[in-house]
Amino acid sequence: MKFHSPSSVLGAVLALAAALLLASCGGGGASGNPDVTGALQISPTGGTIYAGVPYTINVQGGRTPYTLTSSEPGLVPVPASIDGHSFTVVANNPGVIDIGLQPGQLPVRSVFFTVRSGDGQVVVTGTGATGFQVGQNFLTGYGITFSPITCPIGNAAGSTTAPDACAGGQSVVRMSATFNGNLAGDRQFQFQVLKGHFQFVFPQTGVLGNTVTTVSDHSGNVQVILQADSGIATEIAVLRVIDLATGVYDDHAFVIQGAGGTGTLTLVPPSITLTGNLTTDCGNGTSNVLVFDGTPPYTAISTNPQQIILQNTSSTAQPGIFTVTVNATPPPCPTGNIVITDSAGVHATETVTSSPGSGKAPTPAAFTVAPTDLSLGCGESGSVSVVGGTGSYTTATGSTNVTAVVSGNTVTITRLNSGNTSGSTPVSITDGANVGVVTVTNTLTCP
Repeated sequence: MKFHSPSSVLGAVLALAAALLLASCGGGGASGNPDVTGALQISPTGGTIYAGVPYTINVQGGRTPYTLTSSEPGLVPVPASIDGHSFTVVANNPGVIDIGLQPGQLPVRSVFFTVRSGDGQVVVTGTGATGFQVGQNFLTGYGITFSPITCPIGNAAGSTTAPDACAGGQSVVRMSATFNGNLAGDRQFQFQVLKGHFQFVFPQTGVLGNTVTTVSDHSGNVQVILQADSGIATEIAVLRVIDLATGVYDDHAFVIQGAGGTGTLTLVPPSITLTGNLTTDCGNGTSNVLVFDGTPPYTAISTNPQQIILQNTSSTAQPGIFTVTVNATPPPCPTGNIVITDSAGVHATETVTSSPGSGKAPTPAAFTVAPTDLSLGCGESGSVSVVGGTGSYTTATGSTNVTAVVSGNTVTITRLNSGNTSGSTPVSITDGANVGVVTVTNTLTCP
């Protein structure tokens, strides 16, 4: 009988356990495949694919990788295989179209796609009305050129460095409608404004509009006239070209060269002068400034914001409007400027002046108090008149037993009924700059 060491017995047990685990896992890992998600499907199942326009098709179910084929690989090429769940096709213009199409119907060529999944499932899309169709696109390979015919600023028309369009000017926009290299004539195209300060000119009337429709000539050429707004800053604009027969469109970005700050703004009034009434007064008040020409929004700043105050610093209206308030102190009177700028950088200056008046303040009458002597018995009152000076008067008495009250130009002086001895009491009257004295004589001693 043979005996085995403990270590050899443990090794055998571990080897047996590993073999059993491998067998339960089917030879490697857990059973099942996470890539299998059900029946193979394609979405959408059909639609119109316009030549030159990317079109995305989704694949679900089955197991990746997916193998793809196209019934018209020269018309709609597809990848040989994909690991994801979508693919994008870009079709060429069909040279051969389906038979049986009605007059005026979009020229199309029916195609179908075959998708085979990694688990052997196969799906084939339909054809005709229930499947995919490739529509002719006359904007494929088109070209647009701009020829400025009036360019008030910047480069002259015809220059090799001329911009596409100029602020305040017109440009001829030319396009060639192409199909497989051949120009397509007698087709309707519409031009639209998508972004930017420009419009199209209707050739029959000269009226401006945001859309214009025209027809390609026998050579397949199309041309329209573009009018850019005046006084604008340099900007990127976008126009859209639509093939009306198919609805296919393409957007084209171009540059409008701006006014570059060379235009002019008209300010009404051109300057503001406020005048005081007297030589000791500065002109105060509020005035509006209207801004004509240029391109809103307008902005404004004051060079003396403490005394020449802007009630608003921006205006989007046309004409623009700003409200200016002058808050003046006694001379010296303030002056300053309001600098107004439009969106293209064009600026103009409004001069604001506050001036003293020419009138002089009247010379006040001489300060006079009359009479200057009063004789009062016990409990008696008397009056004196005060005129001139500043017109504002105060009093003071030399005894608590004598009172003086001011009312307008009259001062009433009263001797109290008791506590007075014979003699005299001074009463002073002043306007702050001048003083008059009334002597009150007491002839009797009051009980």
